[in-house]
Amino acid sequence: MNFSHFFKDQVLLICIGVWVFITSSYFALVAVGFAVSPIAENGLDSLLTIYIPVLILAVFLLLYLTRKREQVAWSKIFTVDKSTAKKEAWFTAGYLLSTQLILGLGFNMGLHFPGADVYSTGSHSQADVWIWALTYTLIYTILPILWLWQKGFSFRKLFSSFNWLRDGWIIIAYWALDFIGPIVSGGADFFGGISAAQYAQGIPWGIFINSLGAGLPVVIMMHIIFIPRVAVIFENKITVIFLGGLFYSLFSLFDQGVDYSSISVGLISFTYIIMTQTLVGMGKATFTVVTGNPFIHFITLHVISARVPFDTRMYIEIFNLK
Repeated sequence: MNFSHFFKDQVLLICIGVWVFITSSYFALVAVGFAVSPIAENGLDSLLTIYIPVLILAVFLLLYLTRKREQVAWSKIFTVDKSTAKKEAWFTAGYLLSTQLILGLGFNMGLHFPGADVYSTGSHSQADVWIWALTYTLIYTILPILWLWQKGFSFRKLFSSFNWLRDGWIIIAYWALDFIGPIVSGGADFFGGISAAQYAQGIPWGIFINSLGAGLPVVIMMHIIFIPRVAVIFENKITVIFLGGLFYSLFSLFDQGVDYSSISVGLISFTYIIMTQTLVGMGKATFTVVTGNPFIHFITLHVISARVPFDTRMYIEIFNLK
């Protein structure tokens, strides 16, 4: 028996078991009457209509379509030392969790502005945006990059490995899906009441702000540090993708609409985030796992796709764009 292969399968089963347990806990807690936070309303509908389709389209379909691709040279491209990869992956997860607890519980900051608050007209200032963006840039982009450089990491080597032409169809198809989907479904208020001049300023401005506060932090922490280190340990792509999804869910613990003001509503928020954002994170992780390009998720399932229709109107208002 190949015990190493069995171990990898066992890790995947543990990941699945954790997700199933937490997901079951969410529905059980809702059923017994626990208070539901704003983000966690209509959990079953969201799971069936949004998050399960994301899992199918962005994970299983993409894995099938790219099944004949060669393995990514993780150690070479991302400068990963296999002998220390496990320790570094655990350290990265611990760093993320501890800093998220400090930022979320102490300063009400989540991965996507406006953090743990649901944005409403006039509820945040430009200063709030800059504090959030620069804080996340420092903690999750600048400090990790300094650490990477100490490990010998090279952005030149990373960028020279990209094959944009080969991956163009992935970028176009999944960008269109994630950009148009929220608009068609009515989840994003993108059209109407905004002038061409406001779009011309608001879209690039929103991309820039979200890149500082959300996009680059996830690229660096998850796609350049965590996933490559997990990938040199486990050959099973689905195991790597599932671990990436769980890692991303930690990044989302204090996202918009969560509520940790009491144990009951806090448990609902926590279980809902793990239940849903693990699946979103798996979608994001898959792009890097199959292409070796950590920026494709940034274009397709993060800043340049869904965040544009969701956040453009908000940034036009906050920055008084005319």
